[in-house]
Amino acid sequence: MIDLIPADLTVLDRAGLCWFLAVWLGYGRLIHGLRSRRSITARLRGVRRTWMLRMLGRDNRITDASLIGHTLHSATFFASTTMVALAALLGVLGGFGHSFAALGELAFTARTSRELAEAKVVLLVLVFAHTFLKLTWAIRQLNYCIALIGAAPLKPGPATRDTVAEHVSAVLSLAVGSFNAGIRGYYFAFAVLAWLLGSAAFLLVTAGILAMLLWRQFGSETADAMRLSHAALTDDEAAPEDRSGAAVAVH
Repeated sequence: MIDLIPADLTVLDRAGLCWFLAVWLGYGRLIHGLRSRRSITARLRGVRRTWMLRMLGRDNRITDASLIGHTLHSATFFASTTMVALAALLGVLGGFGHSFAALGELAFTARTSRELAEAKVVLLVLVFAHTFLKLTWAIRQLNYCIALIGAAPLKPGPATRDTVAEHVSAVLSLAVGSFNAGIRGYYFAFAVLAWLLGSAAFLLVTAGILAMLLWRQFGSETADAMRLSHAALTDDEAAPEDRSGAAVAVH
């Protein structure tokens, strides 16, 4: 039986790989599992629900569909870029003999066997493949959301309005979640590249990316601004419902 594990894969390399896989694949579940109202992700769910309530109060939904279309274009751009990156990495694997020789001449890279170097590139391919799948799934979900907006009823009753807003905002949040997971793939690709510098760099860069993502979610100025904005929007949504339709459309 062929041993698929490189002989020079150290304990620190194994620890770094396990740590990377846990952070890369588990970050989204971690943020979802925390269900903290302090996170940007949680607040944006409420903001999107408020947005869909406003949308149902308007006769013209072209602006709403166009706003989602901007995110759709961004997801399409990143999906195309990811395909280019995947093609480049597969080209590197196809001629890895030359790439490995060039890599060995760099003074700042760790000296490893060819098998371990190939494994690092394969991991990078897997990261970008996962990124591509997430981005293309986001594209499909955003298209579904645009269809739901197009099919939304005009001037629905309170019960129908709340139900439709809840479900459409849920589809939009799932789409944006897939898009965000795809974007995070680019961040974690840097961690895999750091593995070329050594196992310690792999561990440290992975931890740094996790710290950066958590800070953005909970401690950044953007998170504080989202908290204040979400609070204002929630208060406005909870106001008495005897306002005129024009007032609802303006806010």
